[in-house]
Amino acid sequence: MYKNIRAAVVGSINMDLILNMKKVPDLGENLLGTNYGYANGGKGANQATALANLGASVRMIGKVADDENGKALMENLKIKDIDVSGIDTNGSQTGLAVIILDGEGRNRIVVYEGANAEIDKDCAVKSLVDYKPDLLLVQFETNEDVVVGCVNEAIKNNITTVIDCGPAKAFSLEKMQGADIISPNESETEALTGIYPDSDENILKASKILKERSRAKFVVLKLGDRGCAVYDGEELKSLPPYKTTVVDTTAAGDCFTGAMALEYLKSGDIYTACDMGNKAGAIAVSRMGAEGSMPTIEEILSI
Repeated sequence: MYKNIRAAVVGSINMDLILNMKKVPDLGENLLGTNYGYANGGKGANQATALANLGASVRMIGKVADDENGKALMENLKIKDIDVSGIDTNGSQTGLAVIILDGEGRNRIVVYEGANAEIDKDCAVKSLVDYKPDLLLVQFETNEDVVVGCVNEAIKNNITTVIDCGPAKAFSLEKMQGADIISPNESETEALTGIYPDSDENILKASKILKERSRAKFVVLKLGDRGCAVYDGEELKSLPPYKTTVVDTTAAGDCFTGAMALEYLKSGDIYTACDMGNKAGAIAVSRMGAEGSMPTIEEILSI
């Protein structure tokens, strides 16, 4: 379905340490956890995996260190047939994310950027241009100048560009004008606009600010168990989620973004694209882990 699409992802590559517990301890409280484990992660690598699982050809552009975590992450991407020629392996320390999961599948995440903060902008842009992709995905888990440089280069070269605004932080959206889609979740929307999208009124207010600041063609707010909302500059439309049993919400947004981006490039219909993202996200939250929760196109189409 998406096999003829060439996609580039500029972003983070992390080793995830997942800590499972019935409840998150309060300050000074000592509790026993249930289990822990390691998984391949990073918003960039998660989105690259989501795209590859759905059949696209993918180049990952980022940075790790020449340490055990870096070697394991590189090997994992190669196994998925993701092009790793855009990954620098000379970082100081491979990125690490500590993911705390409570008994209801809700997560709290602490990210140690490491090599992700050391990506060279010129090298990233060159790798992007050399690959000649149809689609670019970026996130905010790397340096701002890298994101801005790659987005502007992609826009200049008429590459469909999707900006995932995670993790939540202040960001100079004005430096990137005219992407196809800008897509924050609830906390990221608040960080960028000062408005938490907890009502239709606030969703519209925040969307208008994001549209004005970025000049993106579409603003897509990821609203968790409320689905998503699309703003095109004139109309706000909400798309409901698909019912599912929530096990782990980690990387659900990355899964949504990957599926949405591919379908938007293929069909040109933002609403069909967001519906595809909602389906992918519903599958992702029903499974444990980050990249391990990413569905195939056959699974999405079965919904």
